[in-house]
Amino acid sequence: MRKITFPALAAAAFFVAPALAGAQSPSPSPAPTQAPAPAPMAEPKADKALTAKGELVKVDADAKTITIKGADGVETEFAYTAATDVPGGRDGVAGLATKSGSKVTVHYTNDMGKKTATKIELADKADKKTS
Repeated sequence: MRKITFPALAAAAFFVAPALAGAQSPSPSPAPTQAPAPAPMAEPKADKALTAKGELVKVDADAKTITIKGADGVETEFAYTAATDVPGGRDGVAGLATKSGSKVTVHYTNDMGKKTATKIELADKADKKTS
């Protein structure tokens, strides 16, 4: 039988030990990466004017909203501001409170789901302009 000498054993340990140690240690994890930022949601354009026609249901001066009922029977609420134009209206939007049941056309913007009236026309006022 052959006798293994210390230098031969040391040389074998020198080459084998790092390989065994590397096999046992976990592989280095990749550098932490940040998840990509979510793409911004497309916001509805506030500057695109829309219109809705219907029957005036109510004006809530405290909440600064008006509600109209469209031809399909669906009621829609619009916010209004001091800048909302009411052609021919002496008291602005508040003056429409007594006009419940009147046909109206609401020009509005839709900003993130909030509908804000920019102009409210009574149908009889609009009809007189075209007659």
